[in-house]
This record gives sequence, structure tokens and C-alpha cells, in this order.
Amino acid sequence: MVEKCSVLCPRIWVEQLGGCSMIINRKTENELNVICDKPIIDKSCYYTSEGLWNGGLVPIKSNFKETYRIFRCAFAFLAEDNKTLLKNISKFIEEVKNCTIEHEGFLYDLQLKSKDITPDDYENAESISLEFDVLDMYEAEKSITTKQSTTINISSAKPCYANLELSASTSVISYTVTINDTEIVVNNIKGNETVYIGSGKVIAGGKSKINDVDIWEFPILKPGTNKIEVNRADVDLTIKYNERW
Repeated sequence: MVEKCSVLCPRIWVEQLGGCSMIINRKTENELNVICDKPIIDKSCYYTSEGLWNGGLVPIKSNFKETYRIFRCAFAFLAEDNKTLLKNISKFIEEVKNCTIEHEGFLYDLQLKSKDITPDDYENAESISLEFDVLDMYEAEKSITTKQSTTINISSAKPCYANLELSASTSVISYTVTINDTEIVVNNIKGNETVYIGSGKVIAGGKSKINDVDIWEFPILKPGTNKIEVNRADVDLTIKYNERW
């Protein structure tokens, strides 16, 4: 069990700031034996390359490319002895090499980039500063369930995947759902069985159902209004998504 204390790491936490509640891979700070400081997260960054070609007078610019944002955070460790301290740090580093962190209403998929370990002035205490690449930043999952055609408004700045769940009380020979320009035809839906479409898979009853589905690409919800069309009203359609930032 870790107790938050402003004198534990005076270089990181001053009394007016304290610690920062954070969930890492669905584990609390106490479960990971760590105290988290408030992270610093870079904003989105883009770059282009440009140059003059064949003696041209106007530079030709390439498409914008987005670089990884950086997630920086300091973590403090306190243990009853140095051996336990080193074990806790080692376990924590393994935990966060590739991780998902929940902080202030957002989730961050992260990949560890660099670390800096600083011995503390206090016995059996150390602080480490970690830097991560932000692979993705998104909000908690949202969902709607409908039997009718409808719309979904995405307020985030980036497109997001739509994960579908289809179910009916009786068997359905064929069902068509169109999300924007992506049409999906699902055949042979069994009564009271749920068909899952998303994350690159089509599953029903724990087995692949890809042979019963006509699909060219998995559906994406774009920023703004997205049109959802269905061809019949006896199938429950649930659309789950995470707005991305």
C-alpha cells in the first residue's frame, strides 16, 4: 500500500499539487504500488516536406503527416526495503511498456519511449520520469441501440470505428445496414443469437461468421453527422464507438 505524502518526492510533488489519480491497464495506483504525478500531454503535431522540382518556381508540398504526441509523467515509489522497491519498479516498467491509461475523462493507448530513474533523498524511495508515444486518445465507449434508420453525431475531431451488434428474436434470412457509404449485408441471423461486427472480425456464437456477411470494409464514423440506414425493423442494431481526439 502506498501513502501519498508531499515530502516523499519534493522535486515532483509540492504540497499544493499533491498526487494525481490515474488508472493504468484498469489497475489503481495502490495495486501498482506507485504514486502518479499530473502528466504533461503534447498537442497534435503535423509536418510537411516541400521543395522545388525541375526548376519550378513554386514549391511542391506533400500531404500533412501527424507525428505521435508525447505523454510525459513522473511516478514515485516507496517500499519497506530496497529489494521490494526494485521489484516494484521492475514490475511497473513491464506493466507500462504498452498500456492504456485513464486520466481526466480520456483514455490513452501508450507505448513507452524512454525512462529516467532518479534516486530520492529518502530511504527506499525513488522517482522515475517516463515518456510515451500516444498511439491513440479517446473517450469512454458510447453506444446506441435502434431498429430504425437514424443518425449518429460525432463531436470529436477524428474518425472512429463503429462496432456493431445485431440480434433478433426470430431467424432472419438477410439484413442490410449502411453506415454512410459502407453497406453491410448479414445473412442467416439465428434467433436470439448476437452477431458481432468490428475490430476486424465477424463473430456469432463464438465462431467466425464472415462467410455469411458481405462487407468490403469495416464501418467508420466520421466527425459530424453519420447516416445509419437499415432495411428492416425486426433486428436490434447496437452501434458502439469511442470518440477519438
